[in-house]
Amino acid sequence: MKRLCCILLSLGLSACAGYEARQHAQMLETAVHDDQACIQQGSKFPDDRYVGCRLQMQDDRLHQDWLNLQLMRQSQQQPNNVPAPYTPREFYRPLNQDHFACALVTEDKRDYVLCDETDEPKKP
Repeated sequence: MKRLCCILLSLGLSACAGYEARQHAQMLETAVHDDQACIQQGSKFPDDRYVGCRLQMQDDRLHQDWLNLQLMRQSQQQPNNVPAPYTPREFYRPLNQDHFACALVTEDKRDYVLCDETDEPKKP
């Protein structure tokens, strides 16, 4: 029994590690795609125009995810003849450009520009 628990625990941990590795790889792939798109628009890191481009791309993805969630919730509603219970909706909150920052990160001998919203305001 103890051996079975250890096997199940190790399988669970390896599944979590695999999921996290896929998430990280997807984040890096998105960063490369966004970087190339912003460079094609004529901006380069660390220019403000580049950071604004990356902010817009990330915000567009977040907004699309929010819209998809709203659509999914709407499709799960009950038929019209049955009153649906009140369900509060989360409001979409755009990314705050005053708290959005990009940083150059080297990983596996390759440079990535990673951008995200932070808790601290952007330095002037």
